[in-house]
Amino acid sequence: MIGKIIDLNVTEALISFQDGSTADIGISHLPASIKIGDTVNINPNFTSKLNDKFGNTSLMNIF
Repeated sequence: MIGKIIDLNVTEALISFQDGSTADIGISHLPASIKIGDTVNINPNFTSKLNDKFGNTSLMNIF
């Protein structure tokens, strides 16, 4: 699933996907050179195996 990094800190990245869902992915599961605004391709089956949040959360609920 194609997504864009909308926030990034030392341990995780918040990714917004084209279908409106978001995921909090640990940066250890992403390329080392990522930055806010980068596009990433995340396998949705892979995210269910991680201890990360994945769901249809609107951006308004995050803030």
